[in-house]
Amino acid sequence: MGRTRSTGSTGERLLKVLHTITGAGRPLSLPELTDAVGLPKPTVHRLVTLLESTGHLIREADARRYATGPALQRLALEVLQSQPGHAARHAVLRGLAEKVGEACNIVLLDGGQLTYIDRVDTQWPLRIRFDVGSHVPLHCTATGKLLLALQPKRVRDRIIKSKVLEPMTPQTITDADRLEAALAEIRRTRVGTDDQEFLSEMVAVAVPVMPTSGPPVVAVSIHAPVFRRSLDTLREFVPDLRSAARELETVLYTDVAEEPDA
Repeated sequence: MGRTRSTGSTGERLLKVLHTITGAGRPLSLPELTDAVGLPKPTVHRLVTLLESTGHLIREADARRYATGPALQRLALEVLQSQPGHAARHAVLRGLAEKVGEACNIVLLDGGQLTYIDRVDTQWPLRIRFDVGSHVPLHCTATGKLLLALQPKRVRDRIIKSKVLEPMTPQTITDADRLEAALAEIRRTRVGTDDQEFLSEMVAVAVPVMPTSGPPVVAVSIHAPVFRRSLDTLREFVPDLRSAARELETVLYTDVAEEPDA
């Protein structure tokens, strides 16, 4: 009896911490969390340490405040995928693809890799195919570099240190210092690019889909072969990408953003 009760109590407390952080709409410090959930500070510290270790929470750059992590945001998006919002999300992507005339994708930062969660292909005879569920690396893709650049520094450093920067093409950045310089530029522009770094003769641009709190884990992108579109030509579609990203923010995150206060 005692063991079952203790497990249930811990689960309820974990959920309470998660609900508090997601409902706050901003990162919270440990004292703020302690006050909000009404539990002893050592208990809250133990709970957030567990949630951080599983990726459900992350600490901000100052290491004092906690925000939603990739695992929690992935769970939220998987729930959204199983609901009618999937059709609305795909409609946004299809509208973008029809406007730009090239393949468009929505990708999710899934731990140390990217996962395609939606895609609309081009009608051109020559196309580069990535199925939904495909995984691609972070260091040499437009979406990967973008989402990596926008993570907190300690998360970014941990991911980079855990990865071999494998040369996919002669253009791939395989030096950690060069990659960090490229990520710094992406943080400034908030646009990710791939100049034949993942696949030869293919270029891509990407922008983030911003959540209501925490760093982005979703991005929308366009890619095309260089004989049809240069990277500079694709950059001209950045305003269209950003417009689609704002629509996707509404589709993916409105329910969270408009949740009434308790």
